[in-house]
Amino acid sequence: NPSVGNFLLVRFPDADTAWSHLQKNGIIVRKMGAYGLSDRLRITVGTESENRAVVATLAGFLGR
Repeated sequence: NPSVGNFLLVRFPDADTAWSHLQKNGIIVRKMGAYGLSDRLRITVGTESENRAVVATLAGFLGR
């Protein structure tokens, strides 16, 4: 059976700093430390404009 999901699980060298940057820019993500994945954030897939905002915010965070 094909799998279906509505989120991305993204690994960061410093997930806490990434989380803070995203939150400050209005992007709500979920920390995954409770699942033993403290270096990852869960990012829900949204509308096209929401997804573009996530990409732009991540690009700014990564300096690209």
